[in-house]
Amino acid sequence: MKRLKKRWGVDSNWQAIVILVVFSLTGMSTLWVRKAVWPLLGLTADTPLWIKAPLYVLIIFPTYQVLQLIIAFIFGQFQFFWNFEKKMFRRLGLIRPKKFPVVAAAFLFTTNSVIAMNTNYEKATLGGGCFWCTEAIYKNLNGVTDVVPGYSGGFVKNPAYREVCNGTTGHAEVVQITFDPSVISFAEILEVFFATHDPTTLNRQGADVGTQYRSAIFYHSDAQKKVAEEVISRLTRQKTFDNPIVTEVTPFSAFYPAEDYHKDYFARNPNQPYCRFVVAPKLDKFEKRFKDKIKK
Repeated sequence: MKRLKKRWGVDSNWQAIVILVVFSLTGMSTLWVRKAVWPLLGLTADTPLWIKAPLYVLIIFPTYQVLQLIIAFIFGQFQFFWNFEKKMFRRLGLIRPKKFPVVAAAFLFTTNSVIAMNTNYEKATLGGGCFWCTEAIYKNLNGVTDVVPGYSGGFVKNPAYREVCNGTTGHAEVVQITFDPSVISFAEILEVFFATHDPTTLNRQGADVGTQYRSAIFYHSDAQKKVAEEVISRLTRQKTFDNPIVTEVTPFSAFYPAEDYHKDYFARNPNQPYCRFVVAPKLDKFEKRFKDKIKK
């Protein structure tokens, strides 16, 4: 504490503690803003660092400074943090009016470039049984940039996992996939979809029984609808399955992300019994059949 008081030039232990609280709350608030803003710019965990880094400087850094002053004002420490930020900006050489047009131009150019690069990405929302299985499969598929487990196709807003499992919301367990159509087509995604679950069992996948486990394609465009219908028609003509395909093909309406503990479930719980005896065999089947489509 003595070192911090000396560094910040304060005499009171209480003020030093409040300053620490302001720093902590600012960090948490900035993280929340980043999580909210990143998807709007089309950024995911797989977005290259050379794209993310400039946006951290141009968006997250200024956001942090503004939030810091707001929180400092609430805690009665505005003057300290105002002086603190001015000193920091002087050291960085940013308090120079001539530089503002350059910074603004860089911000607009970088943001527009990132949005333009990501506007060609498409989304697919698919239900093929338990989303622990489908998420693990599609995260390994080349051309897929993001996979989020969640719920779709129901009539209840913001459903909880327990409600969906009870079958009272009408939702199916799905994954929403963001993919680059220049790398993998929607038809190829559906090829993996039909090869890694049973589309002939109504409201069921193996021992998982209920409408939440139904086979479903929630199309995002007329083009996706056409592709889905063509793929199902072709598989039917080829008699790929012994029984009729019962996959639901309906327009996408809403997607609700699943609770955080469902995300990356297989990767985080490989030894959980369901993961060992259900998810792992499906993933193994996928990797053997689609060697050329797996991420390197």
